[in-house]
Amino acid sequence: MKKIFLIIVFAFSFMSCVHEDVQFNPMVNFPGDSIVVLDMDLRGVVNDGIVIPSVNQCEDGMFVFNFNAKAGQYYKIFYQNESYKFDNDNNLNNENFYGSWEDVNIGFKKVEKSGLVTDSFRIVGNPRDEKKYYGADLTKNTFSQEAVDNVINAIRNTPEWLESVRQKAVNNNFTLDRQLYLDAIWIINDNKNIGDVNNRFKRNPRVGEYSFMLVVCNEKSLKDIPDYIKNISLTDESGNYVNPYAYFSKNKDKSVNVVISPKRLKTCAVITPEYGLFLDETTVKTDDYEINNSNPRCSDSEEMYSNALYKQFLSDVSRQYTLRNIPLIKDVVSDEDPYTMKEYEEAKTKYDSSQLQYNYPVVTECLGKTVKINEDNSISLINPGNDDLSNLKKESTGIITRVGFTYGKFRGKIKFPVMLNDENIWNGLTYAFWLIYQDNHAWNNRRATEGGYIDKNDDTENPVRHSEYHYSEIDIEIVKASRHWPQAYYSKNDTRFQDENPMFNNEIMYCCTNWDLATKEPSKFSYGRNEISYQGKQFETMRWTDLYKALTIKSPINNDIFKEDYYYYEIEWRPKEIIWRVGPSPDEMVVVGYMNDKYTAIPNNQMLCIVTQEYHYSEWWPPIVFEQGLIPYNKNDIEGRVYEIVVE
Repeated sequence: MKKIFLIIVFAFSFMSCVHEDVQFNPMVNFPGDSIVVLDMDLRGVVNDGIVIPSVNQCEDGMFVFNFNAKAGQYYKIFYQNESYKFDNDNNLNNENFYGSWEDVNIGFKKVEKSGLVTDSFRIVGNPRDEKKYYGADLTKNTFSQEAVDNVINAIRNTPEWLESVRQKAVNNNFTLDRQLYLDAIWIINDNKNIGDVNNRFKRNPRVGEYSFMLVVCNEKSLKDIPDYIKNISLTDESGNYVNPYAYFSKNKDKSVNVVISPKRLKTCAVITPEYGLFLDETTVKTDDYEINNSNPRCSDSEEMYSNALYKQFLSDVSRQYTLRNIPLIKDVVSDEDPYTMKEYEEAKTKYDSSQLQYNYPVVTECLGKTVKINEDNSISLINPGNDDLSNLKKESTGIITRVGFTYGKFRGKIKFPVMLNDENIWNGLTYAFWLIYQDNHAWNNRRATEGGYIDKNDDTENPVRHSEYHYSEIDIEIVKASRHWPQAYYSKNDTRFQDENPMFNNEIMYCCTNWDLATKEPSKFSYGRNEISYQGKQFETMRWTDLYKALTIKSPINNDIFKEDYYYYEIEWRPKEIIWRVGPSPDEMVVVGYMNDKYTAIPNNQMLCIVTQEYHYSEWWPPIVFEQGLIPYNKNDIEGRVYEIVVE
């Protein structure tokens, strides 16, 4: 009898340890054996966050999965973005986008009956339920004139508060009314980050491929799995999140069956203008503004607030330099009467200082005037023309997306206006396709660094360095400039300047920049002119000083690309590198810039995408080719078009 008992115990022990061949299908309701392609449904996700799949894509808006198991076993499903991640042996793998059940408090589930187990899940934002991504309920637009007036009245009725605002107005050279308005807008925006609602949009799912991991174990083995794996919202003894993929790759147990399905999900975000354009009053820097609501698809309505994937972007107007502009209204690029090189040269001496226009570039004070939605669902960007010598303006225009992402291949299908005329004279505009941090609050800070970040606006000789900081920016700026940097950055015997006269060629510069805020963490951090190699190409980089906050590459492209119906501009932002491309189609992209984390700190916070046509200062791109002040004010509207932005 004792012998039989031992055999039974041994057999039971063996069965509880052996790995059975688990047949795991993570997406039963989506056919296919290898890759399921499913674009993100972006309708209504601006303030709610992206979910995959949505209720519009399948019944109940869930992935159904199944697998075979025995009664009494326990299971849990995990997912992870594989396209934009750190490897399991990298200490930063806990930054990867991974998740499990939407309710993080649900741990391993018990199998009640042997056979085929069926369950469901979906991919959501903030899958670890991190409280730093919580905030106010934003399902309704919190901005209104009544809300602004309430804040302003509260300030006026609090003497100490009013006095501090009054002093701020003096320091900023603003009227008290304008400063009160700006402070009210700031407070309303700041309050959006206060509350107990899970703002899942603050850590949206990433684009690219997802893998699915099923973990099955017995009750005894379950007790050995740490709580921070059972509940991914918990942290380990050091206060760090632990990636379950990395954990199970390093902690192997024969009684724990870990199955990663060969079936994967591939998703991308098509940010289409078809849902409209939101006119956001909180972005206006003055209380003296108008809103053009004549087009219901380009307005400040609740529908646009909830659904529009773009809003008008108002550039910050730099006053680093003063434009000393000639008082001439004329189109540089014109079929009938273009601005000639002779006129440009004559303009240098034609006007005395009393005739020059001393001013700065501007942005519109009428939302919806310089951007519009067209019938073909494209967005027009308009630099308005001038017809009044007493009110001359070089007015910038732009749009910004409203759905943030961390990492991705951002590609814009855009028709920028022709930049140079037949005599290769610049129209004064800089075209840009760029990424910018989504929010300046702590939830969107970049990774902490011992080297410290310098505040974007701190240009002092001894700047304060911050271990954490929100600012991030990755640029494509297209401008008429020299392909070389100032001659002082080259050896005396360098002859490359003899081979170029940028005033007389049709080259424009495709300028690729990463704003790393001068943190010196990268092993090859340097300043001055240097080179980075990538795929057999050499890219020349520039950082003006060791305190300069950005690293830039310039690559020449031809002005003729703007004569096409549209072109593609691309920033591929990865955890350890950034690649810039341009091309006539997504399949014909050419690399024009490259950086990696050895040379510059790659951002890891959530960013938005911007398209602009801006009047910049010539001094920003030395050696100067054409002076902005000698470029006339455009007579007719200069119009570009944005057709879509894809993130994949």
